[in-house]
Formats: sequence, C-alpha cells, structure tokens
Amino acid sequence: MQTTQNKNTVSVIDASSDSLSNAIEKALDLHGGLSKFISKGDQVLLKPNFNTGDPFPASSDPEFLLTVIKKVLDITSDVNIIESSMLRLKTEEVINGIMGDELKELGVPIITEQDFKYESIDLKTLGAEYIKNVKLPQEILDTEAKIILLPCLKTHFVAHFTGALKLAVGFMEKKQRIRLHLSRSVPEKVAELNLGYKPHLIIMDARKIFVTKGPTDGQVEKPQKILIGTNRTDIDLEGVKLIQSYGADNKLLNTKPEEVRTVKRALELGIA
Repeated sequence: MQTTQNKNTVSVIDASSDSLSNAIEKALDLHGGLSKFISKGDQVLLKPNFNTGDPFPASSDPEFLLTVIKKVLDITSDVNIIESSMLRLKTEEVINGIMGDELKELGVPIITEQDFKYESIDLKTLGAEYIKNVKLPQEILDTEAKIILLPCLKTHFVAHFTGALKLAVGFMEKKQRIRLHLSRSVPEKVAELNLGYKPHLIIMDARKIFVTKGPTDGQVEKPQKILIGTNRTDIDLEGVKLIQSYGADNKLLNTKPEEVRTVKRALELGIA
C-alpha cells in the first residue's frame, strides 16, 4: 500500500493491496485517528451520495459505507445517515434498495428530507455572489452534531465534477436543487453553498470513478484511492488531479486544477 500526504494535509491511500477497512484506518491514523474527530456520546451524521439508486461510482459503495459506519459505531452509538435523493425519488427507498437490510441490522437510522426542518441561510452575508440564499436542514447547522462527508468521485455533466463540495447540494430543499441545476454558474454556486455549513471530516472513495459524463454513468477508471482530510476544497483539488490524470475528454480537461470553477470559487472564499 502506498501512502502520500500533501502539503494541504490530504492523505491519499492506495487501497489496491489491502482491505478497505485497513486502508481507511491507515488514512485516518495520519490524522490522529477517528477518535480525534468524534467521541463517545457524540451524534454523528454521515453524508454519503445516494442522489440516485445507480451503482457505484454513481452512488456510494455499500461496502465503503458499512465499513465507515462500523468504525464510527466502535466509538459512539448515535450514528445517523443524512441524505436527500433527487426530486422524483424517495430517499429511504433508494438507500434501502442499495444497502439492503444491513443498515437496519446495525440500527442506523436514516434522516431524509421527510425529517428536515429547513432554515433559510442568507449566503450573501457570508460572501456569496452567485446564490442569494439557501434552505438547509437544521440538523447540519447544529453545532453539537459531528458531520462526516463520504463522497464518491466522478465527473458531472453540469457541475463538471462531484466530490466533497458537491455533497452540499444534497442538503438543499428539493425545489431549490432543481432550479440550481437549470441555472447558470452551477460550479460557482456549488462552491458557495458550502458557506452554509462546516463538516468535521471527509473520507472520499476514489477506488472507482467516472472520468467522462456523470453523474449516473460514464467511462470508468479504477485509481483504487481513498482520500481523507478536513478541508473540502483541498480534498476536491486532489480529486480533480486524479480525474485529470487519465486525460479523458471531460470539462476538466486542459484546466489547471486550481482553476476548475468550483475549486477556484471555493479557494476565493476560503472554504475549508
């Protein structure tokens, strides 16, 4: 297994020669271990990517999600999945269709848009220029909850790519999400949405990725990488470099990683 850690403290783990559990554990160890971020009795909200019911890497890999859940349960019992699928889908049905009965067996509840108590956030006051306000669930605005983002990495035909920053779209009120995808400046708006909340940890699954099209299908490559960090912008910057390394014909091609629009706007805003 190869392990690298860049100057922005993003750990990139080669998971091709070890078990998924060991790969994630070794990456976490580079940041002081999972217990540095969560403690016994903490409420933990895990945000995967179940926008649709399409198989990994379009959606989160069940093995990946279950592996992380079990590690969190070793520390605290108050673990929840928080997610909202696309407009026409029922989130709980999407997740259960992919995960089967294993979440129920672990006793992990699913918090969906049916449960969200939305709060309107004035993003303009926080430095946004492309999107005025957003409705986000109070659950992620609660400073007591520990939020762990679990993005999969892929290209996206509208937002150009999906990583940690793009997961914020899954928190939006659904009608706002529809308007977002039909509007201009989607990459910049994706970055600005992240002004509304702050996660505690990101564990990115880049073992298999789309390098064209997306978000539901595309050319598949298998970097076999796990990326871990605390900074959404830094980890997405590394994700962009990974996608670009395959030289595929996509909207990231021939652009410096720091100039990719979502990353560039996030860097301008200092989003961590």
